[in-house]
This record gives sequence, structure tokens and C-alpha cells, in this order.
Amino acid sequence: MSVPKLLLRATILFAAIAMVAGCETATRLGKKIDYKSTGTAPPLEIPPDLTAPAYDERYQVATASGAAAARAAGKSSEVLPANPDARLARAGSERYLVVNATEEAAWKTVREFWIKSGFVIAVEQPQLGIMETDWAENRAVLPQDFLQQFMNKYLSFLNDTYKRDKFRTRIERGSEAGTVEIYISHRGAAQLPTKNDHGVPEDFVWQPVPPDPELEAEFLGRLMIAFGTPEPQATQALAALPKAPERARIEKSADGANRLVVDDGFDRAWRRVGLALDRTGFTVVDRDRSQGLYYVRYSNPDLEVKKDKGVLEKLKFWKTEENKPEQYRVVVSKSDPQSVVTVQDPAGAPDRSANSDKILALLKDQLK
Repeated sequence: MSVPKLLLRATILFAAIAMVAGCETATRLGKKIDYKSTGTAPPLEIPPDLTAPAYDERYQVATASGAAAARAAGKSSEVLPANPDARLARAGSERYLVVNATEEAAWKTVREFWIKSGFVIAVEQPQLGIMETDWAENRAVLPQDFLQQFMNKYLSFLNDTYKRDKFRTRIERGSEAGTVEIYISHRGAAQLPTKNDHGVPEDFVWQPVPPDPELEAEFLGRLMIAFGTPEPQATQALAALPKAPERARIEKSADGANRLVVDDGFDRAWRRVGLALDRTGFTVVDRDRSQGLYYVRYSNPDLEVKKDKGVLEKLKFWKTEENKPEQYRVVVSKSDPQSVVTVQDPAGAPDRSANSDKILALLKDQLK
């Protein structure tokens, strides 16, 4: 091979490495959003409670303050009349939409919103009011210059943010007659380095990252526009929403077991616990509102083995014989004017294990 060709290949490789390094430091200003995939690959194996990202699908949305977002969202208002009564509300740390609509009409509008935005819908459970997107990558954090365009065209397999996001929408019958409440929860994963016993980096694994409340709010604002609210009004509503005081704490019951006390009546606590389960990555197998029961699967993250053995295995971090998802019953009980959350085993007996305490702690972090 000639020297010029070697130099050319070396230059391209150096540029690729520099660009990938730059992905980690790209500033995310104004919650710029441009989710899309980088190529195609054979289907990944799907774990019990984690769907793999679709590599041949893409979605692109401008920031909520951009005119393009308003125009794009405005086109998706065919299911409901333009500008219905959609408003933002807050309960503790959770923000959600209250819309004057039936559950069926709201479901159609929400589904249309995600699809017209380019998302792949991975989970649809109308009986539970749950809709979930596939994993996707926010490409807006990558530099948008000539070199970036070159990478996208010729070296897309090397051009990665090493972060993935997915969103779950929960639609509940509202506490007010003729309304529904719509919640959006975020889950994220990032490819992070691991070190050996000598502190030397040796591998990269996919690990869950905390949910991003601001990203959830961003999409709530977009969905509000999709329901017919003018963009300036939606932007103002997000900015004006007051911060609520903490409304959840862990206490000891009379028998010494831990319980989570929530400063909400049953209806509100039921909805907030459902959203908290979504945000913390639980899999809701079933639910019975009349009994205040959520049937969930939980995997202890302290035991997870998240090895990354290549592109086709990068989301297979759930595989471990020692950490099979365990089933629990999360119980929301009335204790007017408050509500109490406890954890039971599959047979309905009080669960006093360390996992039970961890579940309550995770829920408390979301409900406070």
C-alpha cells in the first residue's frame, strides 16, 4: 500500500477518534433533541423488561421553543378538537397533564404524537394505560459540522453518544369527571468504563442512569401542544409551575416494619406510585386499583452484571443467573388524609427483606 493511502487512512481514523471523544463533552443547550439511530443491525434478543433499541428507525424533534415544533405538533391534533382544555399540574416532584378527554381519545392522540414525532412504540397496553417507546439516541449532543457530516455518511458505526433514552406514557382516568391525567417518565442508559482490581480501565458496560425530570417536562410541553395548546402558552405553563413541598417519608409501623407514608389521598397516591414505578424501571405485570395493588418485577441493581461484548450485546446487561427479576406486590392503602405504601411477597404476606426496603427507598425518592 502506498504512503499517501496510509496517511489518508490514518487521518480518517484520527478524526473518528477525536469525534467520538468529543461526543462526551458536547454541550446540551436548551434541551436540544434529535433522536435517531446510526445504522442497521440484526434484531437483538429482548430481555424480560427491557426492549432493545431499533437501529433502523429515527425521530427528530426541535426544541419546544422552536417554531418547527409547534408546526409539527399542530398537525397531530386531528383526534381531538383544536385547543382543548389541557393544563399542567404537579404533585410532589411529578408533573403531568390534565386533559378534558376520554381515555380512548387521549390514547389515540398520545399514540399519534409519538408516531408522528418518529418514535417506535415498543409497548402498548391499553388495559393498563401504558405506552412505551423503544430505546433511542439523542444525536443533538453531537457537533453538527463538516466532519460530523462526514462521520455520519462514512463512519456512522463509530459515531455514537454512548447514551440511550426511552419514554413511558401512562394515561389514567382523572380525579375530575371527564378528564384524564397523562404522565411521561424517562429511563436512560449510558455506556460507562469499568476498572480492574488495579484501577485500570478495561471494559465498557451499559448502566442505567437517573431519570431526567427536565427531559420529561420537555416532552410534556410538546404533548400539551399536540393537544392543541399554543406553544407560547405551553412554554409559559412549564415555567410557571410551582415547586411543591416534599410529600413522602419512610416510617416504622407498629410491628417495626418500614412503610412509606404519602401526603395524598388514595386516588392521587395511586397515580403517583404508578409513575414512580415507571421512572425507577419496575415492570408492572398487572394492577388492581380496587385493592390498591401493583404486581411488579424488581431486579436488584447491586447484583446486575452488565458486560458489553460488542455491538450486538451492548444492551444484554440484564443477564445474570444471580439476579433473576423477583415479583412483589406494591400495596397502596387508604389512611385518610394520607396513604400508606407497603411491599408484599407474591403470596400477599408482608415482605421484610432488604429488597423491600430498597423498593420503598426508590419510591420515596420519586414521591418526595
